[in-house]
Amino acid sequence: MLTKDLLRFKISRGVIIPQFINPDDPALLQFAGQLLAVFKAAVGTATRAELLQESQALVETAPCPAIIARGLEKLLLDRTEFDTTPDPSLMEWRQELFRRTGEWLSQMSFATYEDYLREIEREWGEPPETLAHRLYADLPESQPVIRFRALSPRRLLHRYNCAQVQGLLLRCAELHLRVADSGSPQLRQLFKYLRFHQLLARIQKNQAGEFIITVDGPLNLFYKTQKYGLNLARFFPAVLHQPRWALEAEVQFRGRRKQRLVLDHTCGLEPYSEQFLAYVPEEIRMFQENFQTKVADWQMEPAAEFVPLEGEYYCFPDFVLTHASGCTVALELFHPWHAAHLTARLQQLEGAATPTLILGVSRILLKDTAVAAAVENSPYFARFGFTFREMPTVEGIKKVLEQVLQESKS
Repeated sequence: MLTKDLLRFKISRGVIIPQFINPDDPALLQFAGQLLAVFKAAVGTATRAELLQESQALVETAPCPAIIARGLEKLLLDRTEFDTTPDPSLMEWRQELFRRTGEWLSQMSFATYEDYLREIEREWGEPPETLAHRLYADLPESQPVIRFRALSPRRLLHRYNCAQVQGLLLRCAELHLRVADSGSPQLRQLFKYLRFHQLLARIQKNQAGEFIITVDGPLNLFYKTQKYGLNLARFFPAVLHQPRWALEAEVQFRGRRKQRLVLDHTCGLEPYSEQFLAYVPEEIRMFQENFQTKVADWQMEPAAEFVPLEGEYYCFPDFVLTHASGCTVALELFHPWHAAHLTARLQQLEGAATPTLILGVSRILLKDTAVAAAVENSPYFARFGFTFREMPTVEGIKKVLEQVLQESKS
């Protein structure tokens, strides 16, 4: 993700215009290739400090404005993994070194600093320079590079353009997205991305048959807005895989008025990832696997279809659960920033006679007295709802599934 100082945009009559780069520019492609080569070569051979020294030397001679070069470097750093594992033996050795040198200074006198260093070398059997290097070998700048997620130079330039939009969405109040109902796997995955990133959206269809998706931005929330903003920004690349789309967002920088960001599929942005359709977050996979090991007669899968709701609204749930008997029910999770959406969903399901959805609600939401009252007074939630902390528990879901199964047989 790009920080605010690396964003490039203009404002004209209240509209934000991101300043994209040309992903086919030969000079930029060559520079991107050189930068990628530095990061690839660092794996297993360089520390963070050594990598930064190499990359910054390249940035200083880049054939483009420094803000672009530094932005490309930042994106590659985000794709780099460093060994941050604590080394207990190093910490013990450092404590022992400090203890013993402290004793010398309190018990012995040295004519010069060089005499002190010679005593250290005699005692430890290594030159002071070597000891000094080992002393802080676990600081960030000394962490070795262990992994780098490579991509092509052209994809890096597309990644840069996408990051310009993501940086703006971190500061948006509301996002409106219009996508064609293609019925494609890409469209279904788009809605999965909404759920994967815990973005609960209002989904409707217009007269043209397009989906209108409204997502609250971080500026409209009061709980963990930074995390939510990152989730919203990480969702945006999924939009680029749609054949036809249009986006409008209200963006506000601190101390400035709200501006509009308006983009569509003709703006030149392209996908940069080949893993779009296969992507499932690790925590989702683990939760699903845990459920399957403990519940034999129900099958859990990430949702792939909409659930129609009252008033021409649609819900794209988190999971679909299918019993061995053929009984099927969807599961929708409500996280700490979904208060308004939860109360709206309870109203939509108020008259439902059959279990359209199982509702899982974060307990943090219940700290809001209005939400707590809505949950407590909901007959639907009493039958088909449960609460959870960080992630749902298998036990909590099983109780509701038993109720669903019982009512499906009656």
